[in-house]
Amino acid sequence: MEDRNHDASSPVRGPRRGRPRADEAGQKETRILDAATAIFYEQGYGRTTFDLVAESARTSKTTLYSRFPTKRDLFSAVVRRSVVALTAQIAAISSDGSVLDRVVATGIAVADATLTPDSIALMRLTAANADEFPDVAQDGFRIGFGECVRCVAEALAGGPQQVTAQVTATAERFVEMALHPLYMHAFFGADLGRLRERARVDVPGVVRIILEGADAH
Repeated sequence: MEDRNHDASSPVRGPRRGRPRADEAGQKETRILDAATAIFYEQGYGRTTFDLVAESARTSKTTLYSRFPTKRDLFSAVVRRSVVALTAQIAAISSDGSVLDRVVATGIAVADATLTPDSIALMRLTAANADEFPDVAQDGFRIGFGECVRCVAEALAGGPQQVTAQVTATAERFVEMALHPLYMHAFFGADLGRLRERARVDVPGVVRIILEGADAH
């Protein structure tokens, strides 16, 4: 029987494609961030363009802009992904034991997670843009430094609910005293494995100083 509703001159259309599945969207974002990370490291922030990222990620600029409206948004996403990986590594540390034991274990875990080639490259990239793109550099520093401080503060307090402004200030001093000197050595090419070993000596010493100062007050 003839199909009266079918116009032979009209093209036969396949089923409409709906929104991409969550796993497809996640894979696309991973490709974008992988490409952006590599290009930021190779080209620096100023020379990185959405054209380069879109080409490397095998996606359109429209897709790229829909997820990251500005290059600053894209860079922040790269930093945040690095921080998520850092947090996952530190999350395995036990919250049991004394304050000294907790903070020492957390401090060493932060050192192990950040004294790596990728983390140091990201820190260098952030610092290198401080003059030309101060807002971008401040974003990168705030995200990375803030997460390190948060982890140490929770170890000091015994959990996120117990963290106070004073505890956060103490955690900031710890990071500045125990970890930042190691990062400075890393920036100038010191062996990262040796710096991670040094952290096993420096971190307990700084924790004792911090805790003794807290007791004195």
